[in-house]
Amino acid sequence: MFKNPILLLTYKRPKTTKIIIERILSINPKKLYIFQDGPKKKFNISDKSLHKETFELINKYKKTSKGTEILFFSFKKNIGQRFIANKVLNIVFRNEKEIIFLEDDTYPDLSFFNYCSSMLKRFENDKNIYHISGCNLFYGLNKKKISKEKIFLSKYPQFWGWATWKKKWKKYYNPEILDWKRNKDYFLKKCIDSDGEHRFFNHYITKNAKGHHIGWDVPWIYKLVLNSKKTLLPNINLIKNLGYKHNPEGKGAKKFRNLKISKFGEFKPDIKKIKHNLDYDVFLRESFYQRKKIGVIIKNKLIKIVKTFSDHS
Repeated sequence: MFKNPILLLTYKRPKTTKIIIERILSINPKKLYIFQDGPKKKFNISDKSLHKETFELINKYKKTSKGTEILFFSFKKNIGQRFIANKVLNIVFRNEKEIIFLEDDTYPDLSFFNYCSSMLKRFENDKNIYHISGCNLFYGLNKKKISKEKIFLSKYPQFWGWATWKKKWKKYYNPEILDWKRNKDYFLKKCIDSDGEHRFFNHYITKNAKGHHIGWDVPWIYKLVLNSKKTLLPNINLIKNLGYKHNPEGKGAKKFRNLKISKFGEFKPDIKKIKHNLDYDVFLRESFYQRKKIGVIIKNKLIKIVKTFSDHS
């Protein structure tokens, strides 16, 4: 029996939810928390049907599961992407001191679970490591390793299959970034390494600070980068995102549809030998944490509008 608690966040994707639940149950976990965000007011008939189908699917697993305690929480109202992680983790951390976090489209190699379990135990009291990621996008996209080390550190947390500890999450996480005005200059001058990254974080953190509903991950990235806390990653990729396979026209679908995943073998890390991999930071920064100048953004949008008009004329 797998002893670490696991959290699965779902919404209205019954097909991928079923795949991920089956994957989790295959390791016979002791406890599985499943959360389903509530429906939006603007749901159409199809949305309502998919949401209901997901709810009924999870309820079926809850009633028929043997050996695994499934705790299912379905919210009546939509919490939304800004507050959902804090909501579900506040519930989980009433009883747990650590958690492994998956979503309804993050498909793990089975070795992901033992990897997280081992790292959670090994680095529980480490004052530098706050986030454990199972996703290594460099390996997943390029089919090769960026590091000779079995595990390494990065400046940036990643969220396709991850784990953390209650005491570390509670120390820093707040879905509302209330200290941006006070820390903005320091963060952008001392914590950020490029103009594109400067624009990226300034844009999204400012939106959060003004109350806009952006992703729950932005405040966590901000706090870890601000306080020089690190993310632990494997030198291979352990997570495949099924959302792109089931939504082939979605943003980034072509790039992420066929991420390579591999098995992580048994390993006892030596804390003193774990290195910060700057090459991986550069890869993430250049691939994801960039925002073009406003003039370029407007130009690209205009080109897209003209192209769409031409295609329909």
